[in-house]
Amino acid sequence: MKQRNPPGRNCPGLSRRAFLGATLGGAALGLIPPAPAAARPSGASGHLATAGELFRDYTGRLCYNENPLGPSPLAMTAMADSIPMGHRYTDWYAESLRSDLATLHSVGSNQIIAGCGATEILRLCALAFADPAGNVVSPYPSYSQFPSDAGFLGASVRYADLDANYAVDLSAMAAQVDANTTVLILTNPNNPTGPVLGASEISAFIDALPAHVAVIIDEAYHEYIQDAGYASAMEDVRQGRKVVVIRTFSKVFGLAGVRIGYAVGHQDLISAVRSWQTYGTVSRPAMDAARAALGDSQHITDTVTLCNQAKQYCFDELDLMGLDYIPSETNFFMVDVDNGAWVRSELANAGILVRQGWGMPQHIRVSTGTMQEMEDFITELQNILAAMARGEPGLPRITSLDGNQPNPFRGATSIGFGLAHSGRVRLEVFSIEGRRLRTLIDGPVEAGRHTLRWDGRDTQGHPVGAGSYFYRLIAGDVRETRRMIRL
Repeated sequence: MKQRNPPGRNCPGLSRRAFLGATLGGAALGLIPPAPAAARPSGASGHLATAGELFRDYTGRLCYNENPLGPSPLAMTAMADSIPMGHRYTDWYAESLRSDLATLHSVGSNQIIAGCGATEILRLCALAFADPAGNVVSPYPSYSQFPSDAGFLGASVRYADLDANYAVDLSAMAAQVDANTTVLILTNPNNPTGPVLGASEISAFIDALPAHVAVIIDEAYHEYIQDAGYASAMEDVRQGRKVVVIRTFSKVFGLAGVRIGYAVGHQDLISAVRSWQTYGTVSRPAMDAARAALGDSQHITDTVTLCNQAKQYCFDELDLMGLDYIPSETNFFMVDVDNGAWVRSELANAGILVRQGWGMPQHIRVSTGTMQEMEDFITELQNILAAMARGEPGLPRITSLDGNQPNPFRGATSIGFGLAHSGRVRLEVFSIEGRRLRTLIDGPVEAGRHTLRWDGRDTQGHPVGAGSYFYRLIAGDVRETRRMIRL
């Protein structure tokens, strides 16, 4: 369990305009990793894919926890029907959707806020609850947007390690709470690891917290959960606990590209969040699609069924391969492949994109896709591990970042990258606002795997503060950025 202090900003008066503008600094660095640059076969399916194709047809994109079935048919019809009304403003604060959600969750519509994805909701929560004179508590590894936003706003962020089963450790989180804690956040089930917490333990945890501490629970994967001991924290909201529950339409509803999410919470907390929201952030097509998707129970059933089939198939195959994986209540899972960075790179070369990082260098995170995609993943993984066992892996076939270790870190961290071809390489470290702090290398580098050490200092040799930082690799056509945390 660690505590960190925010870099730079200690003044309490950062405006919403300044905050949102500064967070775009990180986005401008190119936070979405580029796909590999060379054409290659996709193994079992026989499909020949280039990197760009992965971002046009999305086959093999098992890295963003998307719905492989796409949007609900009812949602697609609703979006198409909304097009003729594109010249008219929609409900300023998504009142129609909020009314539907109030009925669904048996709460008042004044206890609901809708926004442009859960991303907007989480940022609004940071604006509402992060205090430069206080701290927030978050598990690690877990979904990092809220603690990063809170840290940028000046709050100190205290991290609590997961337990031995990679689940959120509520006792460890409670130990981080003090008189200056304003809010605590957890994702249930946890992302990126997948375990879920039971309803009774969450309710007891909330009741034991000091009255001044608010709790945010991100339930992005709620519909996928099969654990009989789980229940949504919506009941905690209905019972008047100081809780905000965040949901998204990006996962089971298949509307990730439409951008819509919402939160349900204690009326006082939702009022505080809404005070930071501008009007009109939910488009008419998004709102109409969300309302229609809520009523398509068959699409939800089909999505969850496919997810369960995909996971079971993979788990059975991973058992046969002798690989350890983390049981997951979501539409993704993590598997220990010994060298996560190498396997991720080789899978990308085969047309399959997965995630790796979070201070877990042996693991990769795999989203569930179609059954064909999962079969291709298993086939390629078997081929890659067999080649590793034979000692065959040589030069990387694609250029990419391998991540940094350790992460989070205190004094120094090592940043790894693979270079498919010799050439000029630039590796830079930036603040969360997008300000360049240090250039670790800017010159010719031979093809191969390389590691560079960053000692946590800027160009002038001054140590940087604790917080979130970006590092960016530029090599040929590749531009890839990742985030790291200094404690």
